[in-house]
Amino acid sequence: MNGSKGRSGGTGRGGRRALARTASVGAAVLVAGLVPGTVAALDEGAQAAEVSFAYRCVLPGGEHPAVVRVSAGLPRQVAAGRPIRPVDVEVAVELPAEAAAELTARGAASAGGAVRLTGRATQGEHSAELPWTQLTAPNTPIPAEGPYTLQGAGAVPTVTVGSPGELTLATGPLTLDLLTRAADGTPTEPPQLSVECAPEPDRDTVIATVRVLPGPGGAGRPSTPPEVDRPGEPGTTPNPSGEPSDGGPAPADGEAGPDARPPAKETGEDPVIPPGKSPGGKGGKADDCVDPPPQDLPAVPAHGYVAGYANVLKLGAAMFVKDPGLMRVRMAKALRMHPCAKEGEPVFTLYSDATLDYRGKSQFPPARSTFLTFGFMPTTASVELALEGRLEIATDSYFAPDFSQPQVTKATGKIRVRLYDVEVNGTPLEVGPGCRTVRPMELTLTGRGGQDVNGVPYGYTVELGGPLTGTATIPPFTGCGTGGEDLDRVFTGALSGPGNYTKMTQGALCSGTQDFCPDAPRPKPER
Repeated sequence: MNGSKGRSGGTGRGGRRALARTASVGAAVLVAGLVPGTVAALDEGAQAAEVSFAYRCVLPGGEHPAVVRVSAGLPRQVAAGRPIRPVDVEVAVELPAEAAAELTARGAASAGGAVRLTGRATQGEHSAELPWTQLTAPNTPIPAEGPYTLQGAGAVPTVTVGSPGELTLATGPLTLDLLTRAADGTPTEPPQLSVECAPEPDRDTVIATVRVLPGPGGAGRPSTPPEVDRPGEPGTTPNPSGEPSDGGPAPADGEAGPDARPPAKETGEDPVIPPGKSPGGKGGKADDCVDPPPQDLPAVPAHGYVAGYANVLKLGAAMFVKDPGLMRVRMAKALRMHPCAKEGEPVFTLYSDATLDYRGKSQFPPARSTFLTFGFMPTTASVELALEGRLEIATDSYFAPDFSQPQVTKATGKIRVRLYDVEVNGTPLEVGPGCRTVRPMELTLTGRGGQDVNGVPYGYTVELGGPLTGTATIPPFTGCGTGGEDLDRVFTGALSGPGNYTKMTQGALCSGTQDFCPDAPRPKPER
């Protein structure tokens, strides 16, 4: 039996171990959404799940009924601690003739893209998100009459359960990320269309069930599948795992090597708690708990766009980064667990990084802005924002009792500002090619979001984008002026100083691991 000691603050033996176990669930699920699952041959005890579900899909013209067919190969039973590997996963979405007609009315003769299904893996009273989010759909002609079916397929994450019991896999919200094309094969205008779909309410959503047997070391447990474990007992939380496949993307030079995470123990014990360093280890004490160092993961290449506004406090105006900058991202390059986390602290951190790419240079596209310098003088300049080094991204994930997963992401980088093509009251002002800040501007942008209790993303996430905000200090300027004219103090006095608010909007990322990866959407900046 579990006592009540440690529950109120989450720092006692029960509370800390529960946090660690919850961390292992959520971290594996988050990484699984980014790292392709391992595809393996089914054994003789396999089952072929083929299930149809009634859905409702929302297009710009209205809501339509739809049929979603899910098929996958799964084992009928598996030992606790062993990964469950769905294979031959396909999700087909059949839209009715009215929806197909709406697509053709947009000028589309065909469409392809990606199918993102967010289901649930449930064992007893515990559940975790089942992110089948990397299913690619080839370009498919839209019929002139009748329904239109788009079929996505691809590798999906494995699921590992640490204790015996029945595991249920269920469907959930679904998104079609469509790239529509005209009859001549060129993209329509606009080229992208996102279609949100949800199961009809009060309908059965079960895809399949898998019996989880006691694993090696489960002495004293029956050899036949037990009933669903009672909540609150050790080792009853599902542990969906994103084990990378041997055939995953090879890391580029300088990137993280093969997955260095220790394999999960086959005894069903928490793999994230080092023995002797936590309440769960032999001879461990609560105050002995030590966070392990980050573990390298095979980074997932992706790209996307970011645009927004940067205030200049002294001028009381904002610079509009209108043309989105292209980011090249390495997602999920490392993971750090925090088994010692107290209530209110992050239980794991996922690391990524990014560079900018504008004509081969790590910078935003140049922005042209006009300000009233010193309150009365209209000054127009081209502004170059160049990233020095890489943009380091750290996502802290927290877990609430309702199994939601709030996240706080911080992106930190150094930006050097250069001014050129300056005009004052319509007259060119020669500032030279080297008018820039004496040092990079250190900028930290924060995004808040995560997943609600139903696994639906909200706010900002690295993969799906959203708003990022922060403030920065603009350093003094140097190298401004030609022919012996020193304009450094003019620009320093007009622009430099602290408290410059920045709000950037990132679009959804397109993962390079997908067989079909349409161009990522350009975001609409938020003020």
